[in-house]
Amino acid sequence: MEITGSVDRRATFFVVGPVDTGHICVLSQLRDGHRQAKSRIIAKVIKNKFTSVNRNYRPKDIQADIREQFGVQITYTNAWRARERALRLIRGTPEDSFRLLPAYSYVLQQNNPGTVTHLETDADNHFKYFFMALEPCIRGFNSLIRPVVAVDGTFLKGSYLGTMFVAVCKDGNNQIYPLAWGIADSENDTSWEWFMVKLRGVIADHQNLVFISDRHASIERAIRGVFPHAYHGFCIYHLKGNLMTKYKLPSDKSKKGVYLSTYFTAAKAYRVHDFQYQLNKMRQMRPDVTKYLEEDVGTVRWARSSGAFRRYDIMTTNIAESINAVAKEARKLPVTNLVEWMRELTQLWFYHRRLAS
Repeated sequence: MEITGSVDRRATFFVVGPVDTGHICVLSQLRDGHRQAKSRIIAKVIKNKFTSVNRNYRPKDIQADIREQFGVQITYTNAWRARERALRLIRGTPEDSFRLLPAYSYVLQQNNPGTVTHLETDADNHFKYFFMALEPCIRGFNSLIRPVVAVDGTFLKGSYLGTMFVAVCKDGNNQIYPLAWGIADSENDTSWEWFMVKLRGVIADHQNLVFISDRHASIERAIRGVFPHAYHGFCIYHLKGNLMTKYKLPSDKSKKGVYLSTYFTAAKAYRVHDFQYQLNKMRQMRPDVTKYLEEDVGTVRWARSSGAFRRYDIMTTNIAESINAVAKEARKLPVTNLVEWMRELTQLWFYHRRLAS
């Protein structure tokens, strides 16, 4: 038995009494929200978990790890706050990242002569657009790569959102060849035109240049205005999706999807004779859909045998979509971290391909 004391506020003396030290509570039954397990403390413990961009470390995972490592139950909210604090410790704040981008661009160009970056701000010096094309990418495209460029945009998932633009090609081994990257507020006429103007500054405009994209109106207007001599073809899979939506066509993988199967065969045909044969079959099955493809879309936009331009085997924007898929987690990063991820990814691919060759 131990003793304890307290002050009697009505008098000037202490009251001495007994205390029972036999605690029966166990650690596993502690309530959520332990007073010492604050989010700033947990953030320092877990911050090294976020060194990899692709590490998907969720609040539930944090709860489980803290419970296993320290025997302490924490709330989901506390885990989420700890995760946000840890990300800021590792990557900095989004605002700091925007402020760092001009210095990063300068250092990148100084250490990689020939690399092109453009950063545009508004009248209040707030970020608007960013463009980057690395010197090896520019040099390779202008000397060795087939002049077929797939362009696409995908949304960012950081605090300030935005859109990431990509321009990619295929190399001689049919591997993805990143050409240029961009960041803007959204996919609109102004942003796509700005990106295309900067892209023209590094690859110029010549008669053999081919662009492949989906049917986004802003992309079409930007290509027509900035690259008047280039051919602009549509991704045949995006066009397939439009047909399925507009005319309620069944999928080409179903038993009733004969029309779309014939459409793909016609689009990929090399000889005009083979294309016309498949096109006639399409007219017999669905004359209304075929008329739309011929007159509204134009066969020159989706058929390989039509027109004087060579799109080779690049019939879709899959190479651009693949970049978007690889960047799934990176699109959550602050802007400068995202740009550094772009550079690192390109350098890593080139390094491994050089070793293989």
